[in-house]
Amino acid sequence: MFAACAGPAQLPAPSISLSDGGSAARSTDLLYVSDLGSNSVDYFTYPAGKALGTLTGFGSVAGVCSNKAGDVFVVDEAGPVVVYAHGGSTPIRKLTTRGAPYGCAIDPVTGNLAVTNLSALLYGTIAIYAHAKGSAKIYEDYKVGTTDFCAYDDKGNLFIDGSNLSAQFVLLELPKGGHGFHTYSLTRTVKNAGGVQWDGKYVAISDRGAGVIYRTTPTGKVAQVVRLKGGPAVDGFWLAGATLIGPNAQSGGAVGFWHYPAGGAPSKTMRVFLEPYAATVSASAGTLTPESADSADSFRR
Repeated sequence: MFAACAGPAQLPAPSISLSDGGSAARSTDLLYVSDLGSNSVDYFTYPAGKALGTLTGFGSVAGVCSNKAGDVFVVDEAGPVVVYAHGGSTPIRKLTTRGAPYGCAIDPVTGNLAVTNLSALLYGTIAIYAHAKGSAKIYEDYKVGTTDFCAYDDKGNLFIDGSNLSAQFVLLELPKGGHGFHTYSLTRTVKNAGGVQWDGKYVAISDRGAGVIYRTTPTGKVAQVVRLKGGPAVDGFWLAGATLIGPNAQSGGAVGFWHYPAGGAPSKTMRVFLEPYAATVSASAGTLTPESADSADSFRR
């Protein structure tokens, strides 16, 4: 299932649907990857990489994220946010959305869920679900046309990438406890807003199609350019310690595992998807161990 960066040609995604991941799923960290090509979410043990199951039944699968308890949130662009318990195959709840919901993030301080919207001008810039339940509070900025991905820092400040009404890239910040946005431009040109993650010091932003991750200050100053060899279309990436898990959101794409923030060539590549889009690691018992977070090299070849 896993290959070195010079692995074999892309193969069709295998059928790995299971009714439930069982005890193996509940007792280990899990990697979830949304696949636009199959309109599903596949999940695997992490870091071993054993296929456990496939979540289906979405209108149009988009971003994924997870919280400290291991719950996994799947954004359906055509419908609700669907919530699964760690390793579970049956939704534990669904959250109503409007417009075209796209990416998501969990506030590590409050447990709130943030959801972006490709129709931000009409339906709101960001939707915040208190404690990831109930109805959302909508925050609006009429100068913003779309929002793509988002991430919280460790203090509860929310960072969002998207575009303004002139289709130019913008980085937004919704400060903890704030009611409005700060808007920034990056000191580098971003052609296509991609995934956003907080790496403990910088806001990490993917330029989809360029194969780079920009490590930026909260105000948009680029401190480092991380180049991902073999990852030209990395979109909804996930940071698991010193490992960047990057789905190549393109037909025939793969999921690469890069050392972060070094970049370069991937240490491993996962080739069982049609069009991988976004990834998250769900922690068993709410705790992602340092060993699993930093051990992309332990994936099977």
